[in-house]
Amino acid sequence: MTSQRASTATADLNRWETVREIAQQPAVWRAFAPQLATFAAEIQAWLKRRAHEEIWFCGAGTSAFIGETLAAYLNRAAGPARFRAVPTTDLVSGPRSFLRPGVRTLVVSFGRSGNSSESLGTLNLLNAHAPEADRLHITCNAESALAAPYLQGPGEQRTLVLPPETNDRGFAMTSSYTTMLLSALACFDPAPPAAPATLLPRLADAAEGLIADSFNALARFAMPERVVFLGSGPLTGTARECALKVLELTAGGISTSWDSTLGFRHGPKAVVNDRTLVFVLQPADPFTQAYDIDLANEIAAQFSPQTIVRLGDVATGADIAVPAIGNDAWGSVLHVLIGQILAVIWSDRMGLNVDDPFAGRNLTRVVAGVKLYDLPKRAPAAYGAIDVGGSKIEAALFGEDMQPVEKRRIDTRKQSYADLLDAIVEQADWLQAVAGKPAAIGIGLPGLIDPTTGLSVTSNLPATGRSLGADLTARLGRPIPVENDCKCFALSEANGGAGEGYRTVFGLILGTGVGGGVCVNGRLAKGLNGLPGEVGHFGLPAERITKHGLPLVACGCGRTGCYETYVSGPGLSRLAAHVAGRPARAEEIVATASKGEAAMRTVLDIWLDLLCELIHTIQLTIDADCIVIGGGLSRMAGLAEDLAAAFEAHKLPGVRSPVFRIAEHGDASGTRGAAILARQAAEAGWQ
Repeated sequence: MTSQRASTATADLNRWETVREIAQQPAVWRAFAPQLATFAAEIQAWLKRRAHEEIWFCGAGTSAFIGETLAAYLNRAAGPARFRAVPTTDLVSGPRSFLRPGVRTLVVSFGRSGNSSESLGTLNLLNAHAPEADRLHITCNAESALAAPYLQGPGEQRTLVLPPETNDRGFAMTSSYTTMLLSALACFDPAPPAAPATLLPRLADAAEGLIADSFNALARFAMPERVVFLGSGPLTGTARECALKVLELTAGGISTSWDSTLGFRHGPKAVVNDRTLVFVLQPADPFTQAYDIDLANEIAAQFSPQTIVRLGDVATGADIAVPAIGNDAWGSVLHVLIGQILAVIWSDRMGLNVDDPFAGRNLTRVVAGVKLYDLPKRAPAAYGAIDVGGSKIEAALFGEDMQPVEKRRIDTRKQSYADLLDAIVEQADWLQAVAGKPAAIGIGLPGLIDPTTGLSVTSNLPATGRSLGADLTARLGRPIPVENDCKCFALSEANGGAGEGYRTVFGLILGTGVGGGVCVNGRLAKGLNGLPGEVGHFGLPAERITKHGLPLVACGCGRTGCYETYVSGPGLSRLAAHVAGRPARAEEIVATASKGEAAMRTVLDIWLDLLCELIHTIQLTIDADCIVIGGGLSRMAGLAEDLAAAFEAHKLPGVRSPVFRIAEHGDASGTRGAAILARQAAEAGWQ
């Protein structure tokens, strides 16, 4: 499809601001590379610390297409976070399709102006309904809402303002699109083709040559009636952006469409006629590239070779050379240059104002005036917790902020399993009455719960071999999650407690017994048998037994020589009897040691040595970021600091120590953890 005007000079296109903004992109990337590299390194450290489960890329129109390229590429990498392209136009109008309570989310907002209606709507929506979500704002306008501190909540915000040149003056987004995309790739790509400080200048060199050659090369194409852009993987979003550029700058005079390469066959190919140009953005991946080449050959055979235009490496038969860098996400900024240049050529050829093709009618540079509606807040939720102990059963109602509203204790009825069940149901009925509506309920109890069968193993309750959760579900008419009380403690401290903000938290209770739980990203690790955290029954190392001359003691679990026999409260008293010749309670041991009694100081030193060795084994097993200590022994003054200092002699050379914290919620943490167990079950649709 060769134009009669192919020889028409294109130099006069430089009178348009949009053309100058297309041409400036290589210089912008090159100059911005050092600053971006520094910012990206800071963001990567932040991302690691915050351990997000979902990362949303949000924007409207062209800014939304950035997210499509990013999500298609970044989800290939291993890691806990899943990446989603979430257009602000969808988020603002249908927020319930996206907001997920309890999920650690980072919302990345892109905006050239940073002041569009949907950008403002997204910020206000998050403040009202997801204030805990972190934010990363990437904008081209230093005076915009996105450039300002906007977050109202416990989340954290980071902001990147791009060079002022990227705030395109023309109607079309050109420099803004490519520089925002490259900035996000620098922040989120765990394995880029090269360091951003090197890669951006390399892309700039390739783009300069491409821009210099393409205006005259593309002028040979006559104006088609319809244009299609096709791409696979990360290039699908690029194809969409190319199609929008042509549609916008020709003011709809040229009909455009886009699709994935294989998806195009399934209906959308109906758009092709003899006045259509089909551009195929060929990827660098040879496997995917084979599908693109097959489709190009198919369309050429069905219509004519002039219908198809392939962009990519000329060695693969491409009609227009686009330099290959071996990575389709990073290289997509080169493909999109072709769409930008075609759009201005055809817009100018139609006699339109390339910088404002709509002359202020229909569409404007910044979308404004959209009426925004406040999403009604749901009624505050209430969560019930029942902590079943050997002597008391405590019920507590918690509000949405996980603060207790009201508590009630009754005696534990241990005469029979039926009596125990009746007592728990009584507490559940009380919780519902206090809440005034059905409340999600979680239960913590001493013992193990098999995650597969639901059967309990308890030492001081008549529930061994019983399906407590299933039986309560039958009695109460809704599912009731049941968990070990030590694991409830860990869950509480990992969510709004001393372990908040750490990815892997081990909650260690030092009391009558020794136990704990493992939380990763705020969720309990269950394991095959529900055992994670039962560290009190690790065996004491022979080297420590010999060093301190300790006798092996039978443990209540049926084994001999468990850590619990010396590290628990009774174990500490046993150490005093062995070293000082008399048993003593923890308070007495600490008090007399502080007054200079050498024997009791030795008792504490041995206890701390054994505790550090236990934590060393925990670290070799799960490598926690944070160890939270609870239970009666956690009240020892300076325990966290003493542990941190003593642990240095126990860890392997060259490894980092975990952070040591004392439980923030103290004795109430187990009950609070049962309420969080209920909340997480409700959020998962389980209750």
